[in-house]
Parts: sequence; C-alpha cells; structure tokens
Amino acid sequence: MRSFVLLFLPFLSGCDAWPTVVDNRANSQLMVRYLQKDYNHWSGSFPISAGKAMPLARAHWIQDIRAIQIKDGVRLYSLSGDAMRSIQDACPSSELERRFSTAGNCYLVYLGKGRLQTMAVVPQGLEYEQVGNGS
Repeated sequence: MRSFVLLFLPFLSGCDAWPTVVDNRANSQLMVRYLQKDYNHWSGSFPISAGKAMPLARAHWIQDIRAIQIKDGVRLYSLSGDAMRSIQDACPSSELERRFSTAGNCYLVYLGKGRLQTMAVVPQGLEYEQVGNGS
C-alpha cells in the first residue's frame, strides 16, 4: 500500500508552471484574452505594454488553449481552429510532461499588424511586464 501511495504521489502534486507567454514586440499596448478548454467563457482581457511579455495563467498550457484574441489598437485578431493547432504544434508536449511541469514554455511573439511568431525557446530580449497589487 505504501508503494502505491508513493507511486501516485506525483500525480497528486500541483502544477506551478506559467507555461504560455505572450511577448509584445509591437509599438503599442495590446489587450489579450483567451479561451481555455476547461472553461466555457473567455478569460478577462489583460494589457501587455509594448516591449513586454506576460504569461497567461498558471498551468494554462498552449495545448489547452482553444482560442486567443489580440486587440492591437482598433484591430482585433482572433486565432482558433487550424491556427491554434499550428501554434500548438510549434510547442509540442505530452500530457505527462505537462502534469509534471517538465514541458517547456511556449512563447507567442506578437510582431504587430496581426503577425505572430511561435517559439519553444526563450525569445532574445524577453522582458516581463511588472505586475503589482496596487499597494
């Protein structure tokens, strides 16, 4: 019984990965929101300043994202279906790797005017947005 518990202990552990990152390389602030497979509603929209990056949420792997919307000024770019599968294929990982947080991050580099580049390696010059709690 003891070995059974030890064997399955990793499956009970929580995930502390923030694996999907949007990197804004455009010259203006973006608003981003996404649809994760476990929810029937969109995430709240969040801003990403020009030249900054922001992870989506803890344990929200790109393979679990059904759609992403990026608002650049007055233009709204939506990615779903085949476009999302293409992004997911650029950052492959298995369910087991994601469960143990050994899968790599996926970086969605927004280049402006609806252009998006997907990378499984850290983009050069990545700088995270500083998020404060307002106090």
